[in-house]
Amino acid sequence: MAVTILLLLLLLALIWGGSARRGGAPWGGALHLLHPGGPRHLHILARTYGDPLCLRLGGCEVVVLSSAAAIREALARRWGDFVGRPHSYLASLVSRGGQDLALGDASPEWRRQRGATRGALARAVRHLEPLLELQGWALCQELSSYGAAPVDLFEAFTFHTCSTICRLAFGDLMPPEAEVRSFTRCVVELLEVWGRASVRALDVLPSLRVLPNAGLRELLRLVERRDAFVESQIRWHQVGNVGTQGCASPPRDTVLGALLGGDPTVPMGPLGGDRLHMALVDLFIGGTETTAVALLWAVAFLLHHPQVQDQVRAELRQVLGPRGTPKPGDMGRLPLLRATVTETLRLRPPAPLALPHCARRHSSIAGIPVPAGSIVIPNLFAAHHDPKIWDRPDEFLPERFLQPGAPWRALLPFGCGARSCVGEALARAELFVFLGHILQRFRLEPPSDGALPHLGVTAGTVLRCAPFRVRLTPCPPP
Repeated sequence: MAVTILLLLLLLALIWGGSARRGGAPWGGALHLLHPGGPRHLHILARTYGDPLCLRLGGCEVVVLSSAAAIREALARRWGDFVGRPHSYLASLVSRGGQDLALGDASPEWRRQRGATRGALARAVRHLEPLLELQGWALCQELSSYGAAPVDLFEAFTFHTCSTICRLAFGDLMPPEAEVRSFTRCVVELLEVWGRASVRALDVLPSLRVLPNAGLRELLRLVERRDAFVESQIRWHQVGNVGTQGCASPPRDTVLGALLGGDPTVPMGPLGGDRLHMALVDLFIGGTETTAVALLWAVAFLLHHPQVQDQVRAELRQVLGPRGTPKPGDMGRLPLLRATVTETLRLRPPAPLALPHCARRHSSIAGIPVPAGSIVIPNLFAAHHDPKIWDRPDEFLPERFLQPGAPWRALLPFGCGARSCVGEALARAELFVFLGHILQRFRLEPPSDGALPHLGVTAGTVLRCAPFRVRLTPCPPP
C-alpha cells in the first residue's frame, strides 16, 4: 500500500507540475508539504527561493511564511485577512465539521466559543499554583518509582500534562487515573496517526480518498474513543443531573463548570452541544502531547548539555533554598530555568507548522500578492532558526535569553494574533514548574552505554523527539 501511494504521489506531481516561487523552483509544488524532513525541508527551500515561499496545490496557492516578520504581518497586523481556516477533509472528520477552536473557520459562533473558552480558562488558572504543585509532586513520585533503570519519559509526561488539564476542566470530579491514562494514550495515538504522510496526503491529494486507507480507519476509531470520554464527562458534570449518575452541579471554578454557565462573570457563555464538546477536546488535543513533547525535548537537550543542568539546579537551590519548589510566579526569580524552557521552545516549537490559515480576501504579505482563498502556513521552526535574527540558530544556548536585547518578538512557539494558542500561559507554566521539580530532585544522565538522544527533526503534526531513555539519579541533599 505504501509503495502504491508513493507512486500515485509521484504521478500526480508530474501531472500537476507545480512549483515554488518567488523564482523558479523544484517540481512537486505542495507535495513538499509531505516531505519527511517536514519544517526543516521547507526552511531550506525558503532560504533558497525566498520568503514567503509560494507553492501550488492544484489550482490553489500555498504560501509558506518562514520569518517572524512575515508571520506577524499576516497573523497579527493583517489578522482580519488571514483569520480563516481552509477547508480540510481530515480536519472536518476530527472536529465535527469544524466546530472547534483550532480547526473551525472564523464565524460569530467561533468567536463566541473562543471568548467563552478563554474566559473559562482564565477563571480556572487562578488556582494553577497549588494544582501545579500537586501535579509536579505526583510526577516526581512516579519518576522516583523507576529507580536507577533507564526509562522513556514520554508516557509519564503525557499522563501528567493530561491530568493537569483534567483538573482544570473537571476539578476534584476528574475521572479515575486508569481512565485518564487510557484517554491520554488515545490523544497521543490520534495525533500520531493524523501526522502520518499516508493520512495527510488525503488533504493534499483528494484523489487518494477513493483508495482503502488503514490509517484513516484508525484515525476515525480514535476520534470515537476521544468523543466517548469527553461526552461521558459532560454528562457526569451536567447541571441538574443529580443522583448516582452525576453531581448537582460542576464546580464553578473549573473550565467545564464555567462553560456550562456556572460562572456568570465568564463572557460569551454558556456553551452547549458540539461547541462545548469541541472546546474541551481542543484543550486536551492542544495541551497534552504538545506540552509533554516540549518537556521531553528539554530533557534531551539537557542530556547533551549537562553543564546547563548544573547551573539551573544551582539557581534553584540558591533562590528557593533546600525545601522550596518553583511556582509559576517565580519566572522572574529563576531566569535561567525560564531561559532553558524558552530556548527549548525556540529550537523545537511543538507544532512547527502551526495550523494553516486561509486568506479571506485579496491581500499581500511582505510585498507578495496573496489571492483570496490562498492557504497560508506559518513555519514557526524556520522563524526560530532564521540566521538573520538568531546567532548560531541551531545551537542550544539558553543564555541568549539572559542578555539585553534578546529578540523576544521573533519567538512565536504558540503563534500570534487572533488564532494564537489559548493555552499558552498554561503550557509555559507547566514547563517551568515541571522541569524545575525534575531538576531539583534528579540528575538526568544517559544510559550506561552513554547513548545520547537524537535531536533530528521529522515531519508530523507535533514535533516529536525520537524515543530515548534516561537515567534519573536522585540528587543528594544540599
